[in-house]
Amino acid sequence: VTLYAQAVISGEQQAGRLVRLACARHLEDLDNGSARGLSFDETAAQHAIDFFSLLTLSEGEHAGKPFHLQPWQKFIVGSIFGWLGPDGYRRFRLAYIEVGKGNGKSPMAAGIGLYCLLADYEEGAEVYAAATTRDQARISFNDAVHMVEASPALKKRLEILQHNISYSATNSFFRPISS
Repeated sequence: VTLYAQAVISGEQQAGRLVRLACARHLEDLDNGSARGLSFDETAAQHAIDFFSLLTLSEGEHAGKPFHLQPWQKFIVGSIFGWLGPDGYRRFRLAYIEVGKGNGKSPMAAGIGLYCLLADYEEGAEVYAAATTRDQARISFNDAVHMVEASPALKKRLEILQHNISYSATNSFFRPISS
């Protein structure tokens, strides 16, 4: 996460204005965030990033291959799960991700959803893939279903139904919903 932020700030990695600002904030908060109660848990960030290597992509030229996050995706996932607020909980509870079509937003959202379902160890967790229509919400949900079906370890832990992935160990679920 920090290496990507440094590469963006140094100009080694091209990025838009908002990404540059997010990277600058990351580096600034590493230096001065503790005064505001912020901390970056590298272990938590790396755990979330590593989770994706357990997943298999299901579409396009990468179908059937392990999901190895690109550096920009590692920055997003690591930032979401690595930064902690003054209360000790995740600093970022809402993330807006905007990239061009075909860059893996839906599989990344599916992986994040599965991570929240399995790795938060929250009893009764509710994970939703939300969109204007259920068909749109099902895009990420279906990616999650394919990832579970391709992984014996996940398939053993999760039950897949038509509109639900459930994790009975914590009484949790992942569902597509529409507005």
